[in-house]
Amino acid sequence: MISEIKDVFEKINKDRYVVGFDLNNKFAQVSYCRIDSTEPDTLSQVAGEEEFNIPAVILKKHTSNQWVIGRNAEEAFQAKEGYIVSDLLKKALRAETVRMGNEEYKAEDLLLLFIKRALGMLPLMTTPDKIASVVITVRKADSATVKVLTKLPELLKIEEEKVHFLSYEESFFFYMLYQKSELQNHQIMLCDSSEGYLNIYRMEKNRYVNPPIAGVDLYTYEDFKFGPDSESGVEMDRRFLNIVDHLCENRVFSAVYLIGAGFYEEWCDESLKFLCKNRRVFKGNNLFSKGAALAAKEYAAPSGYEKNIRFFGKDRVQANVGITLKEGDESKEISFISAGEHWYEVGKTGEFLLHETDTVPIWIEQISKRNRIGADLKLQGLSVKSRRMTRISLTIKMNSEKSVLFVVKDLGFGELYPSTGLEWTEEFELE
Repeated sequence: MISEIKDVFEKINKDRYVVGFDLNNKFAQVSYCRIDSTEPDTLSQVAGEEEFNIPAVILKKHTSNQWVIGRNAEEAFQAKEGYIVSDLLKKALRAETVRMGNEEYKAEDLLLLFIKRALGMLPLMTTPDKIASVVITVRKADSATVKVLTKLPELLKIEEEKVHFLSYEESFFFYMLYQKSELQNHQIMLCDSSEGYLNIYRMEKNRYVNPPIAGVDLYTYEDFKFGPDSESGVEMDRRFLNIVDHLCENRVFSAVYLIGAGFYEEWCDESLKFLCKNRRVFKGNNLFSKGAALAAKEYAAPSGYEKNIRFFGKDRVQANVGITLKEGDESKEISFISAGEHWYEVGKTGEFLLHETDTVPIWIEQISKRNRIGADLKLQGLSVKSRRMTRISLTIKMNSEKSVLFVVKDLGFGELYPSTGLEWTEEFELE
């Protein structure tokens, strides 16, 4: 009987799916797999072909309240069937309003609708009730982008704790986490042409700390154009060779990845000859969405790989943060934020007793500088009479990558000291 119940639960678990969604200003991609798989599939726009990019455009038809996205939107616009909006992510981050016919819409709302419709293109087996985790990956998981995307769970009818956001750097990390060990012996290079100019990511691992950590550096070359604005193939090859030669100087790379349509054309003969010397070189177009899907798998069913190596990127908190409270004659430290957490997922609340004081001592340990600073959170107006006990609620969360917010509420102490209703808010910079 017990084994039968176990088999049922295992079947239910295996029938769940994880989803990775790559979003940039030009297109989106959707990769997905069963929770027990390590090989995500990527949604193709053309059956039997590797047409993964969903153009990031949305169209509203003239004759109805019907919304269309991607290639269908582009075709409908060519047929003069509606109003189209492109550059959705850029306009949403600028909080723009766009006009479509006689109506005005927030670009943010159009972006969210685009994401919902794109996810709606998944096969029927990946219905919301079967989705265990969704990861949205973007070039920058900064405060402006996360603020827009945090409205997705409600729109998608998915629990908030199942939706996560990652930078491209971290999706790269999760992709490599599942690759063969010989590809990870040294540094790894990722050359990305997908947004019309060259971005190069360099992953390096520090194995001299416990646990080992991985970091990714980004090098952006906006003047290195792909597509109609590009230079001749010979000139592109020469410039690209100079760039990668410089990056490889005094460094050893195990693998190089060339992604995006810019590397489909045969222009980089000399560069490839250089890169292929003692390195494995791969071409593709869906690394970030696959990395996001594998990250979603880690959120839903951790493999244990991250116990051996952790990612430490710019959207991870760079400090430990907590408070110190008196308990009799002793001091007790309480940690609220641990270095390495995603800043946008930080948010903890606790209740504490203050005895004859209107001050909460705060401490911040800055990991990169290896130093610890202290500060006092002063609760102006709170009584500190003899033998006065006050119960407080303390919430600590991050406003941005570098800003931590403290919110304190006076809860009083029973009938003896009723709550004053006072509330204090203070913001501290981590640098």
